[in-house]
Amino acid sequence: MTTTTRFLALPPLDLAPGTLLVAIGPGASGKSTYAQTAAVDAVVCLDALRREISGDEGDQSVTPAAVERQNALLEEHLGAGRTVFLDSTNVEPKVRAGLVERARRRGRPIVALLFLPHLDICLARNALRSANVRVPEDTLRWQHGLAREATPDVLLGEGFSSVHHIEPIPAGATMSSDVLAPERIADAVAVLRKAQQGNEESHRDLGDYFPEYEGLVMQTDHVRYLELAARAGLEATHLLIMHIESDTWGASVDTYTSDLGMPLASVSLGDYANRTEAVRETVHAATENGWMLAPEHEWADFDCGGGEIHIPIHARPVLG
Repeated sequence: MTTTTRFLALPPLDLAPGTLLVAIGPGASGKSTYAQTAAVDAVVCLDALRREISGDEGDQSVTPAAVERQNALLEEHLGAGRTVFLDSTNVEPKVRAGLVERARRRGRPIVALLFLPHLDICLARNALRSANVRVPEDTLRWQHGLAREATPDVLLGEGFSSVHHIEPIPAGATMSSDVLAPERIADAVAVLRKAQQGNEESHRDLGDYFPEYEGLVMQTDHVRYLELAARAGLEATHLLIMHIESDTWGASVDTYTSDLGMPLASVSLGDYANRTEAVRETVHAATENGWMLAPEHEWADFDCGGGEIHIPIHARPVLG
């Protein structure tokens, strides 16, 4: 990711002044990139504090001193009523417990921001880092495992005011306001599955998840959606790029059932200004999430009143 990356918070953020936002995620999950665009008064970054102390942000020997400085800065910002973003992994429950207690003493809301790309993405990004800041692979896998255990229910039980998944938006995309919160994905998949099987009550319930039922397109955590859909017998078969109107191309990943061969739902990847941009950014988003796309000669290019491209997905990602 680059510094121009934009992000979508699911559910959307609505912060009270003086909130402590706590990043929770393994190394190379996008926390520091998000920090560059976060709408906060201050950012406290553990890597930056290590660099301030020793001149090397990867110098783990100064981590205790950096943590002490981090906690002093948090006290200063919370005491002044500033909204502050804590940029560190925070994957260990005992670390989060200290942060929750600190916010409680100051009477400040504390919000969890979950950063959890596929493990393979974190490993690939980590490999591109310079040696001094590269996280050992076993440590990164450990961090990723702990972050996966930090579910919304767990974090709310720890005392966080709210929990939000942070997802990168492909460059050039515009996102609609039709957002399905990640914690509702499992229920949505179950209702959609029943509706496709002919359950009339489920058809009536679809509006609770998809305000515009005809398209069944939603903005949500598409990697998590595909994992849950697969458990229900669904398959992500292709990316769909479609001409919507004169200056808008929509892109989505489509989910089918392998038994009935019918489309069940589409997870939106964004809207784009032209076909070239839609193809480029959609393919980038898919490969970033570990999907194996068919070579270009296997793409199906249809003319359905303006143009439509199907890009087959040969393998569904398997989450680590």
